[in-house]
Amino acid sequence: MSLLDVKSGTTQFSRTPSPKPILQRLDQEFPDDEGEEEEENASQVVVAEDQLARESDITVSNIKSSQAEYRGFTIYVLSSLALFLYIAWALIPPSTLHKLSIDYYPGKYWSIAVPSYSLMLMVFVYWFLALYNTEVLTLKLNDVNTFVDQYTQYPNSDGNENNEVIKEYIHQAPSGVWDLPITLVNEILYEDSDLD
Repeated sequence: MSLLDVKSGTTQFSRTPSPKPILQRLDQEFPDDEGEEEEENASQVVVAEDQLARESDITVSNIKSSQAEYRGFTIYVLSSLALFLYIAWALIPPSTLHKLSIDYYPGKYWSIAVPSYSLMLMVFVYWFLALYNTEVLTLKLNDVNTFVDQYTQYPNSDGNENNEVIKEYIHQAPSGVWDLPITLVNEILYEDSDLD
């Protein structure tokens, strides 16, 4: 039986007949007579496998557990231990450490020097990257690539339209980001309308 019996007007799954001819044609072209038998056979196989799984003592899963939880917990514990040891080394006086038979450790100078050097290195890296982006990667003002490069997208990408269409585009809200030719921008901005 198909989803929609067009002759009798009855429906399966309480679906009303489609008023659109294209949907009626689809219902006629793809009847469900063979599909129902295949569904029944497939459901019987699933029920049999499900019954077998319920009776089994072994639980089989195809889900592979990730090791991320174990790694994350290990990293958390080790980093907490390292922080605790660092704070203890920085704050406990040397005499107490000698009483505990801890004789070999770096000087207290390094407990302040390493974090300070690290922070200053971060400041210099930010400063260097800002200078590099400004001085090296910025194009010169007389370079043509400041106006046009391989990523330029004009509103009329086919090249067959004239500048009048682009001029109308300039004064409308764009649907996307486009590049405008610099000659056209100069013409719009600096054209003296009194001379026309």
